[in-house]
Amino acid sequence: MLKENNMKKLEKFAEQLNGRQYRNEFTEEEKQYAKENGIVIVFGASDDLIEFDGAIYDEAGCWEGGRVWLDKEGNIFDDEEPIKKDDMKYIDIFWCKEGQPFCWLYETEIPHKQFAILEDNDCYCVGFVFYKKDLGE
Repeated sequence: MLKENNMKKLEKFAEQLNGRQYRNEFTEEEKQYAKENGIVIVFGASDDLIEFDGAIYDEAGCWEGGRVWLDKEGNIFDDEEPIKKDDMKYIDIFWCKEGQPFCWLYETEIPHKQFAILEDNDCYCVGFVFYKKDLGE
C-alpha cells in the first residue's frame, strides 16, 4: 500500500509539471519539494544534455541520444565509461526519434511518471520523475 501511495504522489507531482515551458520546467519551491521528498526530475536541455534536479542535481552530455547509468547513490555515468553495471539502473536517451513529435524522449527501467515540456507551445521533451530510493538500497 505504501508503494502505491508513493506512486500516486509521484504521479501528482508529474501532473503538476506537465505542460511547462522549456527553461521554466519547475519553480524553486517545486525543486525544494522534490529534494526533500527524494524525487528526481529528469529532462532535456539544449540539444545535448540530460538534466537531473531535485534529489539529484547533475547533468550529462548526450549529443544525439545515448545511455546513462546511475548507481544507487545517484552518481551518473555515460555509456562510454568503464564501470560495473550489474547493480546500476539505466536511462536510454532519444533525440528526435523518428515518428515522435518531441525532441527528447527517455526509456528506463526505473519506476517513473512522465510529464511534457513545451517550447513555444510545441512539443519539446517528455521528462519524468522518479524516487531516488528506486535506484537501489
